[in-house]
Amino acid sequence: MMPLQQELNLLHPVEDARNEAALNIVLTGELLSKEADRILKPFKMTQAQFNVLMLLRFQSEKGEVNQTRLGRMLLVNRSNVTGLVDRMERDGLVERVAEPGDRRVKKVKISEAGRKACEKAAKTYFARIEEIIGPLGANGVKELCRQLDHIRAAIHEQSSE
Repeated sequence: MMPLQQELNLLHPVEDARNEAALNIVLTGELLSKEADRILKPFKMTQAQFNVLMLLRFQSEKGEVNQTRLGRMLLVNRSNVTGLVDRMERDGLVERVAEPGDRRVKKVKISEAGRKACEKAAKTYFARIEEIIGPLGANGVKELCRQLDHIRAAIHEQSSE
């Protein structure tokens, strides 16, 4: 385990523990993101594509969701979702289907190829996440999630004022 000061090659220790915690969170998020990229690269899949497939598989009705809701779940704007879904549709991972009763609204649906690609990538991805986070133990993971929930709540509370 490498201290933050050494990992970031800082000349001096970070004096404020809260600032050090924030830096740790940001650095850890960046490292997790890079690791996800590395894991998904052999599957010719980006994190965004993997997230879409996972949401369609596990957080939707019948493997489909309208594009607006998908954008909210992914925390990106609608235009980003459109381009992402366009590429995924082109690659055969998803398909667009008309919403019953309103043909203007399109749902994004996981394809069979998307389901298979998701299953393969998920095995490797979750095995690596277990290696990284598993040593915290069940209670440690719950506590980490609880603390991160508090931090996000404080950010949301301040940003909604």
